[in-house]
Amino acid sequence: MEQIKKAGFRKIVFIFGGIALFLLPLGIANLYIMYVINLILIYAILSLGLDLIVGYTGQVSVGHGAFFGIGAYVAAIMAKNLGFSLWMTLPFSIIATALIGFIIGFIGLKLIEEYLVMATLAFGTIIWLVFLNWTDLTGGPMGIAGISAPPTIKLGSFEFPFIRYHDYYPLLLIFVYLGILVTSLIIKSGFGRACTAIRDDELAAQAMGIPVFKTKVTMFTISSAFCGAAGALYAHFLHVVSPETFAFGMSVTILTMVMIGGQGSIAGAIIGAIILTVSSEALRETPELRMLIYGCLIVIMIMFFPKGIMGLFQMTKNRFLQRHLQVEKSTVEKEGLRYEQ
Repeated sequence: MEQIKKAGFRKIVFIFGGIALFLLPLGIANLYIMYVINLILIYAILSLGLDLIVGYTGQVSVGHGAFFGIGAYVAAIMAKNLGFSLWMTLPFSIIATALIGFIIGFIGLKLIEEYLVMATLAFGTIIWLVFLNWTDLTGGPMGIAGISAPPTIKLGSFEFPFIRYHDYYPLLLIFVYLGILVTSLIIKSGFGRACTAIRDDELAAQAMGIPVFKTKVTMFTISSAFCGAAGALYAHFLHVVSPETFAFGMSVTILTMVMIGGQGSIAGAIIGAIILTVSSEALRETPELRMLIYGCLIVIMIMFFPKGIMGLFQMTKNRFLQRHLQVEKSTVEKEGLRYEQ
């Protein structure tokens, strides 16, 4: 009964929280703040995608910035050269990153953890060099500009054009909710439980009959698809893509979001995206200092708070409940002694 009440309360909070979030732009007049909020939503999708393999499968990738870039460049090239809208470029970006993710996962996940990190690092560097040097296709260092905005959405007599940053917010928020929904369905499924078993003890999972390699490759593919969706949204939101955005620093940023927010936590992925996006904008003028801070944060989290902010919150909550139970137990014992006397 208690669990049913908690589930009902969570649904109510989720619904009313969603309504409040959709109405958020009404109270914000500053365009730059709206721009940052939209970036947070895009990075939240990236963080959710990476957390699927880091938090739920126990694999570490430092190449997801490359998948993000592939999704963005596929959308940019199709929009610029073929005149496709977001609704056409988005599925192509997802499919392209999923296929490449499958190939990289099939090759890289045969390696042990340290070598997997090196493989994804090498992949990210190669993709960045392709963006930088394949001038005829990617525009080289100048990138691709003039990417079209999403087409106007028409609902009867109402029209919703994409002109200001405020106009993009509901669309991006919907995709974040979809990302949360897909993530929840995955981790609650038998496939998600198999991934968690692999994360906790790969040998034991294999002994129980779980196809370890196949499961890891599948999750890596899904994770890459998240990056493709975020990349397409990013390209049509900013109307420009360039190689510098998708360098190694982007992969480190996404990984830091997951580490700070808390691995294996949807809320942690969102919190990490908020913290890192805001700090990135605050440190935009000093990118070298930004990378140094990110590196220090990862080290601190690994050493002292391996489960991130959400892990720290859960630990504090457990301690509070434990003390509360001890107080109740002590009170019951005292009442019992008085009754005996």
